[in-house]
Amino acid sequence: MFRSRLISRRPFLPSSYASVYNPLHLQQRRTLKLSANAAAGLKSYGSVINILAGAYIGGLIVSLGSFYFLYHDANERQSIPFELSFEDQIEAVKAINKDDVLRKPNFAVKHYRKILFDLAKRVDPSIDESQFDNYNVPIIDSQILVYDKSNKFSNFYIDVILRYSKALLAKGELDASIKTLRKIIDDDLIYYKLGDAERLSECSRLLAKVSQSPDDRIHILQRSIDMLSKTYSSIQINDDYTLKQNSKVSDELINCLNDMAFQLAKMSQDVPKKRKSTLLNESLAIYLSTLQALTTIREKLETRKANQSNYPLFNVDRENLITQICSVKAHISEILWAQGFKQDAINWSEEILNELYYDHASSPKVSPILENVLANLADMYSIQKKRTDIERCQRLKKDLKKYEKPDDMDDRLKDWYESVINRWSKIIYDQGPLGIILVPLQERYGPGRKIRELEEFEKEDEL
Repeated sequence: MFRSRLISRRPFLPSSYASVYNPLHLQQRRTLKLSANAAAGLKSYGSVINILAGAYIGGLIVSLGSFYFLYHDANERQSIPFELSFEDQIEAVKAINKDDVLRKPNFAVKHYRKILFDLAKRVDPSIDESQFDNYNVPIIDSQILVYDKSNKFSNFYIDVILRYSKALLAKGELDASIKTLRKIIDDDLIYYKLGDAERLSECSRLLAKVSQSPDDRIHILQRSIDMLSKTYSSIQINDDYTLKQNSKVSDELINCLNDMAFQLAKMSQDVPKKRKSTLLNESLAIYLSTLQALTTIREKLETRKANQSNYPLFNVDRENLITQICSVKAHISEILWAQGFKQDAINWSEEILNELYYDHASSPKVSPILENVLANLADMYSIQKKRTDIERCQRLKKDLKKYEKPDDMDDRLKDWYESVINRWSKIIYDQGPLGIILVPLQERYGPGRKIRELEEFEKEDEL
């Protein structure tokens, strides 16, 4: 009686819950079973699936590897800060690659411009791109650039502006290039506080080259030399911009001094005689002080009293040092000739021939110097009516080789690397990263297709 009542009070459960309620019920699991025919068919497609999977993974590896290769190359040429967004880093790689690797600065303008606008908008979101015409770009406020940004970012930013200005020149946008450079060079806070003085000095030399006024060029170069001497205490300059006896030098300082001396000599061509003599003397004094500093470095290196560690800002490699010395001597020869010291001018030029001529086949830097010196000597001997010397100069100039690749292994490896990155860049822009695989296969097993230049499939930006 009790049992029957207990059973009758058990609540009614639907059949779907019965198995769950009953602890003794064993739940069965469904399994997928393939027929023998289906299993055999699947096995027959296994090799195809493996091939497709391998091709997919291989393509992915090639794509990622090629992208990293381009990024690494661009980062080696100019350090790209992680403060940039991922999109701006891509733009930076494209810009540097097209500028340095493909030698197409006019195609890099749009990338540099986009980076400069993006970085400015991060600081001031109210910037409206449509308000900037004719390739003008906004410049980050100097207070923010100097005090709120890292040195790596600021150096990158200045480099992009320099690259952008050079690229604008390649497009023929002279006014926009000058206006962009002026925003940096004329800002004292940026010019004297920013870390990379060499890069700013390079900006100054570029601005001096494109400026129309001779006096403006001189002022810009003087400003650059002053900035370098204030940045590096080891650089000591006199009031007339000659080097003091114990002053250290840098490659950029030598370039600035040479450019300034050249501009002074050039200005002397269109001024009264008295003013001409003053300008030539000022130019000669700068050249002579520079030559003395370089000769002292050469003597210390040859006697092993110094090495590269003693001149951290200057490249003491023999090729660089000798070509710098001979280039200065060539300018001194021209000034001496203009001052009336004819034989002294000839002797200086002949000294350069004896120093450099047998190096012209192994160094691309030597031939342009020799070509200029031989042309000047031929003119000098022509005025003096020395036919034998004229014929000798003409013969030497005719035998002068324009350029021969050096035998140095590092330079050959560099040439190989440059050719590879150049080829890969063209393929990737034209056919995508998988083209790196497809192009060699087509060249080996089928009709090869010419790798197109950038101009053939991409247009320059137009405003």
